[in-house]
Amino acid sequence: MLIILTVSVLSVFFYMQFQKALNERVLLHLASIKNLKCVQIEHYLDMEWQGFMERTEEARDSDYKDSKLYTEHPNDLTCEAYRFPKGPIKSGVYDMTPCDEEGKIRLAFLRNLENGGYLVEVKRMDRIQEILLERTGMGNSGETYLVGGDSSLRSVSRFFPVEIPSRILAHTQGVIKSLAGKDSTGMFMDYRGVKVFSAYQKIHVPQLKWGILSEIDVSEVNKPLQEMRNNLLVITLLVLFMSISLSVFLTDIFSKPLMKMRNLLHSMAVGNYNIDTNESYPAREITQMFTALAELKRSINGAILFSHELGRMNLEATHELSGKNDVLGKSLIVMQQRLNEFKKKEAQNRLLSKQSLITGQENERKRLSRELHDGLGPLLTTLKMSVQSAHLDDDEKMKLKRMVDDTIQEIRRMSYNLMPHALIDFGVGMALGNFVEMIRRSSQLDIQYENSTDEEDSDLSPEVHICIFRVCQELLNNTLKHAEAKKIRLSLTEFEDKLSLYYYDDGKGFEVDESNPGSGLRNIRERIEVFNGYCSIQSSEEGTVVEVEIPIKP
Repeated sequence: MLIILTVSVLSVFFYMQFQKALNERVLLHLASIKNLKCVQIEHYLDMEWQGFMERTEEARDSDYKDSKLYTEHPNDLTCEAYRFPKGPIKSGVYDMTPCDEEGKIRLAFLRNLENGGYLVEVKRMDRIQEILLERTGMGNSGETYLVGGDSSLRSVSRFFPVEIPSRILAHTQGVIKSLAGKDSTGMFMDYRGVKVFSAYQKIHVPQLKWGILSEIDVSEVNKPLQEMRNNLLVITLLVLFMSISLSVFLTDIFSKPLMKMRNLLHSMAVGNYNIDTNESYPAREITQMFTALAELKRSINGAILFSHELGRMNLEATHELSGKNDVLGKSLIVMQQRLNEFKKKEAQNRLLSKQSLITGQENERKRLSRELHDGLGPLLTTLKMSVQSAHLDDDEKMKLKRMVDDTIQEIRRMSYNLMPHALIDFGVGMALGNFVEMIRRSSQLDIQYENSTDEEDSDLSPEVHICIFRVCQELLNNTLKHAEAKKIRLSLTEFEDKLSLYYYDDGKGFEVDESNPGSGLRNIRERIEVFNGYCSIQSSEEGTVVEVEIPIKP
């Protein structure tokens, strides 16, 4: 029954597809014929109009009232079946076919004049009928005809050749739509009441309300379909007989294994790769198919596991290709390589960004320190001398001098914190010693500082000097503010390949992992990271130990 149903459905499907393709082809062919004839008619009318305009131009340049084409009442040239529109009549081509006693196509070429009169030429257009009678490719029932604004024919009907065209009413869907200006195709009843294929559009000539239609009977088009339907029926019966004969024999050998294979493939298609493919069948080809499916499953599972590792950003994972044509595996390996490249570039860009930020900060600090020292410092010194020489009371003078001295001292402290001159001139060893001494004088801390840097022939770059000084400055300030420590041990040692910093305080410590990401600890780590250095921070209730190593480039 399944085979019978399948063959029947396929036969119907192919029949319908052929019918659809044939219909589309016929409509396209009719549209081409209609377009060709429409272009010919429009071109012919345009040439006639140009000739009329040239002739009337000559009449207007002379005395147009003497022209035989001149009239002040165009309706005198018409009949009861057709009248020009009321009011001023626009220049253009007007359909006067209803006024022709023989039913020939008659048109009026009209040109209005400035004095209110008109130049009118009425003539038969037999050439249009000749264009329409050209029936190449139209079969036995095809025709192309014109309709006027009153939905009646303007050209001779192929089916009613003795009838006057204007007396044949063609109020069909195609006529209505063509007169409405639509350019399309369709299948509907024509003016005879016969179902036809039709292509239609409006003739685009000023003031001329015509539609053109190319049509052919559906019954004529469907004759090949009827023959094909009979052939399909015979073929279907033969196929059904052969299928039923073979199905009994092949069911056990092929159908069941193939159904099993289909179900397994469907499971894999929806993402279930945990399937059992260990199958063995009498037919060697079927067994080979299941073996190939098992290999496919292993390959896909391997690719899935590898992709999961990549998804977790485990870029060290490995994947073995199932063969030289394993496009999926190759794509995943290429993705892994691209991710590694992206990760490296991201790290480099992040490092460069931090370097730029820190360099900008230090340059700005250097500038501000120089402005304070070289700009504001001399002004305050001058102010102090002015106070000393001013005619003031001794008490008032002493008070002002103390205020100026305090201001000078604060300016010096700010300038030193921004960028110590010793750091620029003598390096981090001496600058750090001065900073430690300053803290000793202003606090009760027991600070021991050991400087083992080579101050005369050091390989450290200025950036490293600044980095180590800022790290120590941050550590000392944190100890002063938060640690409640009593003693600090600080040593700075320069080796051939690295610079080592050791810092210890006996304060109350803190939770390193829970520290604020925006605090000074993050600034310390970022500064060390810029130079590819090593930073270890360990803290407990017994104190805090910080170890830093920065490689020295040769």
